[in-house]
Amino acid sequence: MEREKPLGEHPSVHRGVCSSASSPFNFFLMVKFVRMRPRNPMTSKKQKLSLHMPKGFDLYIQICVLVLALFGTIMVVSASMTITSTSMDLLMIAIKQIVYIVIGYVGMVFLAKRFSFAFVRRHIFAIVIVTFVLLSVTLLFPAVNGAKAWIRIPFPGSLEMTIQPSEFAKVVGILMFAVYLGDLPRNIAQKPQEIIAFPMYAMLGMFFLIMLFQSDLGTSVVFIGICYFIFLLPSHKKLAFIQKASLYLFGLASLIVAFMMSDPGIAILKSLDAGGYRIQRFLAAFNPFEVAQTGGYQIIGSLVGIVKGNWLGVGLGRSLQKYGYLPAARTDFILAIIAEETGMVGFSLLLIFYVLLVYRLFRGAMRATDEKSRMTLVGIALYLLLHFILNIGGVTAMIPLTGVPLLFISQGGSSTMSILFALGIAQNIISRQRTESVQ
Repeated sequence: MEREKPLGEHPSVHRGVCSSASSPFNFFLMVKFVRMRPRNPMTSKKQKLSLHMPKGFDLYIQICVLVLALFGTIMVVSASMTITSTSMDLLMIAIKQIVYIVIGYVGMVFLAKRFSFAFVRRHIFAIVIVTFVLLSVTLLFPAVNGAKAWIRIPFPGSLEMTIQPSEFAKVVGILMFAVYLGDLPRNIAQKPQEIIAFPMYAMLGMFFLIMLFQSDLGTSVVFIGICYFIFLLPSHKKLAFIQKASLYLFGLASLIVAFMMSDPGIAILKSLDAGGYRIQRFLAAFNPFEVAQTGGYQIIGSLVGIVKGNWLGVGLGRSLQKYGYLPAARTDFILAIIAEETGMVGFSLLLIFYVLLVYRLFRGAMRATDEKSRMTLVGIALYLLLHFILNIGGVTAMIPLTGVPLLFISQGGSSTMSILFALGIAQNIISRQRTESVQ
């Protein structure tokens, strides 16, 4: 009986096909050989370039993102429909907004697949320096609506693109806290002065100061709010005293703000600087009709639009307040246009998707198994929540105007791309946590 040849010498492997006299063992070798063939490089490349989210991603977050982005694009175009607008103008506005969303979504998918805390930790210094330089460069450009917060990049044909680095600085601040304070419970022997690293807080302080120099109050409030609440999360026992002290300071600041919102406080503000722009904005939140010719006319137009919308609205594209009564109809006051055209029903649907999105982020943070993941998810949730509260509060005259856009809804490329990138990081963390828990 003829001895069977070894695997390397088997004729079926050399020929690449099974002969008619081949045994079941030969067929097994053929199947194994086919499976070991290298992948088609084109197929592999297509898989790498796919826009599919990683396994274990949060479907509810993704649905909220797509619905809000689509609704925002529709409302930006609707808010742009005025007597002077042409079909080409509206088309260009829609294309511009869609381009921002596509770029942001591609970045979101990329970060959902490739984000790594280890990479951020290795390159955090370079990331911070680049962000600081971009924030500083904005001071060299002319102000837009009183704020020097944008970098203008001209293109041929009288076109230009604007970038607002402060929006991306919010995400950098979140990551900065997460990678530095996230691992502190394992280093329990550290002293408080070692934990409160001067370089990190110095850079965050400089970020905040530059935002103030930009005259961008809303962004400054959101940035400092995110950083403050993230700082309260780490459970390091050496941080407990500083965290408690910061809570007392927050309470004191809240009392001061509450006093300034009372009648005696408003009287003091009027006596200090009755003609100041920021004072006028503050006063407009309490009685916009008193300063109707200065800081109150936009709030009056916003309130009129909200009241006119009633329950079902006047119809898409039929707003009257966008005809000069709300100069920032596509940006800061787009919520008033939504309420006027779609009524309380449209506003309620918008609110539901926002609440669901923030809830899923906080839910992911509660289930996170490590401190830095929890801090990052909470920071991103606060990013959304603070923008939502400040925008709605300003439009409805519940708090002073801050100029904060309504994320996903207001026109603007930097804010849209920034929040999409941040949600890509959130999806990466949630996906990784779910995959590891299954394994």
